[in-house]
Amino acid sequence: METNHSVIQEADVKAILADSIPELHIEKTAECTLCNMLDRFADYTIDLIKKGNLAIISDCFNAAGQLHEEGSAEVKNAIENVYVFSITIFFDMAHATSKQVKELLPACLMKEYRKQATCSHP
Repeated sequence: METNHSVIQEADVKAILADSIPELHIEKTAECTLCNMLDRFADYTIDLIKKGNLAIISDCFNAAGQLHEEGSAEVKNAIENVYVFSITIFFDMAHATSKQVKELLPACLMKEYRKQATCSHP
């Protein structure tokens, strides 16, 4: 989905995710808030991390990076507090692909991961 450098709003997130990751199915219901969508997106990404599916993980990370870089303050905040927080819990586990997965993370999300890791470990 081409954004023409406009700010991505909450209403745009589902369409961007659908275009970027067709395998991800998020139902748009009244209860489906931005945080719920990103929580489902994080769960999907975590399943891929567990399976070591690097190609689709890369697509997920690129979509999350786009949402973070081009999103409104609300979208950016939700990416940081829901998506990055959820997926990076698995980065420090002893998965064989952990290092490879970390290397796929876009710079903007890696920066947020490092910031969160620093805050959680005094």
